[in-house]
Amino acid sequence: MERRESLAKLFQELGCKAENDAVLDKCFELCESYDTNVEKLTELWLTFCVNNDKDINPTLDGLLEMEKAILKKDPIGYQLDDLTVKEMENESYPSETDDVLRMYGCSNTGSGLKRKRKCSETEKTNADVQPTKTRAAPVDYSFRRAFYYTEVSEIESTSQKDKERILVSVGETVASWRRTSDYNVEVEKSDEPHVPSNVSYMYEILSKQGRIFTYVCRSLGNKLFKLWSVATDANNAADVRYVTNVRSVNQTYFRTFGRINTKKESTKTMILEGSMRRKGLSAAESIELDFRNVKQYSVFSGQIVAVEATNPLGDTLYVREVFAKAYAPQAPTPRFESRINVYVAAGPFTGTSNMNYHALWDLMGKVAIDEPHILILIGPFIDYTHPEVENMTDTYQEYFEKLLTRLMESTRKSTQVVLVASNRDVHQEPIFPTPQYNIFNEKFIQSYLNLKLMPDPCILDVEGLKIGITSVDVIKHIGKEEISNISGMDRLSRLADHVLSQTCFYPVYPPSEDLNVDTEMWEKYTFFDQQPHLLILPSDMRCYCKVINDCVTVNPERLYKNTYAKLCIKPSWGGRWSTDNISCDIAKV
Repeated sequence: MERRESLAKLFQELGCKAENDAVLDKCFELCESYDTNVEKLTELWLTFCVNNDKDINPTLDGLLEMEKAILKKDPIGYQLDDLTVKEMENESYPSETDDVLRMYGCSNTGSGLKRKRKCSETEKTNADVQPTKTRAAPVDYSFRRAFYYTEVSEIESTSQKDKERILVSVGETVASWRRTSDYNVEVEKSDEPHVPSNVSYMYEILSKQGRIFTYVCRSLGNKLFKLWSVATDANNAADVRYVTNVRSVNQTYFRTFGRINTKKESTKTMILEGSMRRKGLSAAESIELDFRNVKQYSVFSGQIVAVEATNPLGDTLYVREVFAKAYAPQAPTPRFESRINVYVAAGPFTGTSNMNYHALWDLMGKVAIDEPHILILIGPFIDYTHPEVENMTDTYQEYFEKLLTRLMESTRKSTQVVLVASNRDVHQEPIFPTPQYNIFNEKFIQSYLNLKLMPDPCILDVEGLKIGITSVDVIKHIGKEEISNISGMDRLSRLADHVLSQTCFYPVYPPSEDLNVDTEMWEKYTFFDQQPHLLILPSDMRCYCKVINDCVTVNPERLYKNTYAKLCIKPSWGGRWSTDNISCDIAKV
């Protein structure tokens, strides 16, 4: 019975609902027959349904069809999609199956690799010089489908029955989303450091990179020590030693901290890298972790944790307890005096079949009618992996500015439009953290004073309301690296909680293969000293709105799937702020 319930929850997390117990039993049978686990099977089922435009709710007939089409032919479900043998010799290509499996945190079972967007030599040497217009030249985009897209999403317009359908609703019901007052707000950057538009990047030295990681680990580790000591019973805390040397040999329990390094795809080994270096060593001390005595845990590569353990032989920490909750203090109470409506949509904004942006224009039609106080659009606008990019006749910058002109013309002046940059935009710097978009048309900037350009990541300040945003799919990246032993907990909440507990918009290290991270910029611009009231983390994973550590966390999903989020935020009452002040609907356009 417990096995069935666990499998049913896995399906539920992917947005599926099993027909009956016979379907669940058939899943277990397929797992045994093809030597796989239930997580991979459920994700393979979703991949099969998406690629074949089928109902995602599992049935016996559907499972038999998947077995015949994929498992019997190729247990890993890897399809080549018209690639020639010659092309395969030159380069490895991503498969759709691998991409959807990765999307939900499953390890890669095929040989396909994602492409990392490369910085040209010109970009590297002239990064601190204002970029000039460049004609769109032919680029090698020989892979046919980018991992951001799936076939089903190429249907640009929502069917009539799905229009305005509510997918997720949290908080008090909003009777009408149309503006009812003349109250206006100003959107500004918060006091936290943000990436400047003229930043120089990729000029880092390895030795300096190592010092940065050591400094970050030591700072967050010491904070974990203090918070853990406060959270622990005073009598018990007095008996436990705190040491910074992860290889300290002791048969009694002591506490230490370091950065987690997981090897999920091979042996699921977990290593703790400390913050101390001995003379003559280029790397910090590290030691293997044994979690067999820990009841529940969730760790990922790059996470900084404190552990209580013994080290009787000097080569392994036998862990009894893990502590990783280094939450930042709550931001002060917002000061706005009337209800605020915020619409949020994340790119890509068009499917792979064309560059018509139907979903975006449908959304802008609603924005013109409802007139929200704030519209947040998170890149990419022109994804560098889109098949049509190489056929553009305008320069990338010209095309972006034309797109932006139409967007602003369809928006009322009373709506503050916030554009958050993405490193995936073909006209943008291919680096994370990412500077704000550049607009070279001075008349355009002067004409649309309600347009706000923001870097990635950023924290908006709306009269004291702090809204944290990043365009990187950090939820998916953490999910790919996570090793956990927790039952009965919502996985999406757990992954989002890691962002808050590490006080960092991107705590993963090493970073994902398709993300170019500058370490010095990462240390300066991705950490937050105060926890935002609202955190927006766009992801390919299922949309959600959840309250995590008194922070409302939202994934609006992707607009090319015709999905966006609407937030109604009420002012504080009597100087007290609560997450109940925020209502959220995630709906179809």
